[in-house]
Parts: sequence; structure tokens; C-alpha cells
Amino acid sequence: MTEIQKLVQETLIGKPEDEQQIFEKCLRLVGSNRSPRDQALGFCLLSRMVIKCSPQTLRAVQTRLAHRFAQISDHFQMSGCLFVREVLVRNPQAGELHSPTVFRIILNIIDAATQSQDPDHCGLAAELFGLRVSNQNLTMLLNTLEVLLTATGKIKNVSKDVLQLSTLGVTSHRQSLTNILFEILAVSLGYSTKPGLFVDRKEIIRIVEMGIRNTATRSIAFSCLRSMCVNTKYSLIPMIGRIVSTLVSELESPDVDLMKTLAFICRTYGPLTSTLHKHFYVIFTSLKKPIHELEYGSHVADLLSTIIESAGGVIKPEVLVAVQKAVCESAMMHPDSAHYIQMLAAFLALNNEFVPAPLHVARAISSRSRAKCEHSHRLRALCNVASRPRTTDLANVKTAKKTLVLTEENTIEAAMEEPEDVQDSEDVKEEEEPEEMEPEVVVVVEEEIPVAAPRKKKNSESIPAPKKKKKVAPPPQNVKTDLLEGEASVEDILDLFDMS
Repeated sequence: MTEIQKLVQETLIGKPEDEQQIFEKCLRLVGSNRSPRDQALGFCLLSRMVIKCSPQTLRAVQTRLAHRFAQISDHFQMSGCLFVREVLVRNPQAGELHSPTVFRIILNIIDAATQSQDPDHCGLAAELFGLRVSNQNLTMLLNTLEVLLTATGKIKNVSKDVLQLSTLGVTSHRQSLTNILFEILAVSLGYSTKPGLFVDRKEIIRIVEMGIRNTATRSIAFSCLRSMCVNTKYSLIPMIGRIVSTLVSELESPDVDLMKTLAFICRTYGPLTSTLHKHFYVIFTSLKKPIHELEYGSHVADLLSTIIESAGGVIKPEVLVAVQKAVCESAMMHPDSAHYIQMLAAFLALNNEFVPAPLHVARAISSRSRAKCEHSHRLRALCNVASRPRTTDLANVKTAKKTLVLTEENTIEAAMEEPEDVQDSEDVKEEEEPEEMEPEVVVVVEEEIPVAAPRKKKNSESIPAPKKKKKVAPPPQNVKTDLLEGEASVEDILDLFDMS
């Protein structure tokens, strides 16, 4: 096993206490007296060690690692740029300390990516620029894009406000350089959360609009716009209406990127916030062919379905009815098309009382279609829910309602008549009682009550005591009751109180 093979193995399974020694061996591989191959391997091993080493070890060797930035900035090295990336991720302060050197490395990799058009080089250049993004760097990037988009001939006399790239004045590299810079702008917006970083939304949107109107950079400009929507999120809402209006103005020549971006904005911000519901009929009438024949048919179906379901209540009913009629006709002719199935499901889920649901058409399509997509299952489920049969007559609803109503009425009438019945029954009892009762017999008994001698008072006379009258109770009525042994009847009890 050679020395390099042992070093590779140590970087994989080395002990933590030996990390500093392994760094020393890797640094020897990147010396100036080594071959380019050894240097490339050395930078790769250094990148691995930077990822796995402990913070203490990294702090001990960070100065020696940063000194290698000058070696990498002399000429482009892919392995060296990977090493710079790992150092900036683990120790961002190294980028601040060696800012000019790191920025020169970024310019070198942008030139290399422009010449090779390698996706790996482009991705690494975008990530390195994002790690070192600042207000100044972002302004220079936007100025460079403006120069590339507005220049008609060869670019000369470039000012210092743009990126000093060697490929900037080469006409043959203009398109590839513009695409790479748009990709760098899209990635950089993902790192725009750094404290103190200010992003000029109006300037960025202006540059993106210029890229959209340019046929050569149209696709990458749309990609940058989608990335901007994801990274800036709700801070872009104040300008989303302007962006949508710009995109709708491009519907004269619709393509995949345009419809994909409109559908993406609709999903991200919603049809109401993005104001796409206002352009619903314009988008539908701008289609040159039936949806199933379009290259971007899936994006169109996704866009229109989202608008129908989420903003159907604010769209004019006649517009929805016209679109629904066209979709139903196309669906009957092409029942296996997933685009029409998706839009039919959206119309079934539409919550607008002025637009009738196409239930009969949807059931016919659901029974005839052989599509296995998720939209077909959703359409079938919506049809079953909307047209499910009634439950068998376990309880007749009409009869049950009538019974409840009658029961409530009878209860109310009984509650109202009850006081009158009680009053009538009391009156009847009062009328019956005099007939049954015998006339009262009043016996007057004179008793001699001793009266004390009255005191002599001035101007007073003695008053004799009044005579008392006793009422004799009427004879009780004969009530027959069955008595048990040892029980007394009512008559026996009354006889005990007989005073005669």
C-alpha cells in the first residue's frame, strides 16, 4: 500500500486524536512542488477532513488552510473550489478575512463554467457566490446582467460596477454567461436572509422581465422568477400583481415555461392573492389547441383547476359556464385524458350556486374512462358523493316530521287547557257539595259565666259577656273501605271526637 493510499484510508477511518497529523500530510500534497494530480487529490482530502474534523482541530489549522486560497485563486481548480466551499460553510469568518481572494476564486469558476457549460461547475459557482453574497456583489451581478441583455454588439469599456469576467466581452459566450448569471441570481436569493443584506425587488424584477422578453434567456429567466417566489415568499406579494400582468401579456406566444411559471405562482400564492382569477378567461381563450394536444397541457390543467376550486366564487358565472361547456364537450370526446378529468373534478368541487355541477357528464366519463391517474379516482369519489342513493325506508322522514309536529301541538294544547279544566272541576265540586251536605244545625247553649265585679270608672258602664255559638259538624258520609285486621275505620275515628 502506497503512502497516498494510506492517507486516503486515514481520512476515512482515522482517530480523532490524529486529525491534526492527517491535516499536515494532506497539506503536503498540495504543495507547489507537487503535480497537478497530487494537488487535486490533496484538496479533495482536505475537503473531507474539513467536513469531519472537530471544531478544536479546525480552529488550530484554519490559518494554514486559508493560506491555500491564494494558490487556488491563481488558476481554476475544481477540487480547490470544493475545498473553498467546505471552508466557507464550516468557517464563514474565513471568507470575511480573505474576501478579495475568495471573490477572485468565484470569478474564475464563473469563467470556467461559461466556457465548459458544465452543470457541476455552474452549480458550484452559484453556491460559492451565494455563500459570499452581499449588497455590493448583488448590485454588480444585476448590472452585469443588464449589460448582457441590452448590448447589441461587442461589449467594450466595461465599468467597475460590473463583474470583471474575462468572458464578458466574448460574443460567443454571451448567452451561456447570461444563463449562468441568472442561475447565480436565483441561488443567491436563497441566501438573502443574511443580516444587513438588502434586496431591491424592483430592480430584480426589471432584470427578470428583460430576460423573459429575450428569446435566448427566456427559459432561465422564468426559472429565476420561480426561485425568487420560493426564496422571497411573502415579501414579493406587493409586486405579484405586476409580475402576473407581465406574464399574461406574454400569452400571445404561450410556451411550457410560461404556463409552468403561472401554475407555480398560483400554487404558491393562491389565485386570489396572485390576481390570476382576473385572467381566467384570457388564459383559457389563449390556448391555440385543445388541452390534450398541448405540450404544456398538464400545467394548463393544473392552473385552471386551481383557479376553479379556490376562486370560483368570485368569477362571473357565465364565464365558468362557458368554460365548463367546452371542457365537457372535450371530455366526452377524450374520456381517457387526465387533463379533462382533473378539470371535471374541479367543477364538481366548485362552490358556486349559479353554476350547475356537470354530474351527468362526470358520471359518464367516470364509467367510460380507463385512466389510472389520481384525478380519475378523485372524480369517481366526487361523483359517488354527489349522487349517492337515499337510505332505505328504515324511517319515513315525512311521517316522522308530521308525528313530531302533532306531538308538539298536542302538548301545547294540553298545557293551555289544563288550568281551565282544573277551574271547571273546582266549580263542579263547589256546586255538588251543597246538594249532598245537610243543613247546618246550630245549637245555642246558655252558660252562666261568672263575671267579676266591675271596677268603678268615671263615665263607664259594664258590658255583659257575649254568648258563644257552637257549630255542630254535619254527619259524615258513608265511605266503604276494605280494612285489614286491626285497622280502624274513618267512622270509628270520628266517633272518638263526638262531643254529644
